[in-house]
Amino acid sequence: MLELKTVTTSQDLALLMPLVQEIWTEVFTPIIGEKQVTYMLNNYQSQANIQQEQANGAKYLLIYYQNKPIGYTAYEDTPEYIYLSKLYLHQSTRGQGLSSQVFDWYEQLAKGRKLHLNVNQGNNQAIAVYEHRGFKRVDERYVDIGEGYVMNDFIYEKQC
Repeated sequence: MLELKTVTTSQDLALLMPLVQEIWTEVFTPIIGEKQVTYMLNNYQSQANIQQEQANGAKYLLIYYQNKPIGYTAYEDTPEYIYLSKLYLHQSTRGQGLSSQVFDWYEQLAKGRKLHLNVNQGNNQAIAVYEHRGFKRVDERYVDIGEGYVMNDFIYEKQC
């Protein structure tokens, strides 16, 4: 059984940051390349950026399995929907149905509202998981994030 623990302390951040570095590098380097991964880690997933997101209302949670942190998730709660901004599991734990437990938790949290997320158009593994969970592609977006990099995402939603 998974446990979700809100990131609130410096100790939590000390557990989170190596997971962010390792998982992002592993997942996104084949999709967007090493230079853009480094840029995004420095500008979007740095400790300072995560703390700023938290100050603005984002909730970060460490995902524990068998008392070990194996990933993380983050979301924003709005009156209309839950924006699921991040859900990453360590590669050694993927394919075991663990993400389903996280999605079950999100679906309960969003009861009566939509779950909303963005996914890189090249992240076929995540897209397959989202579609398997009943998410529908509703749009796409292209965002210039600086230094010549673009985030090209599909937007998915699911009514809960």
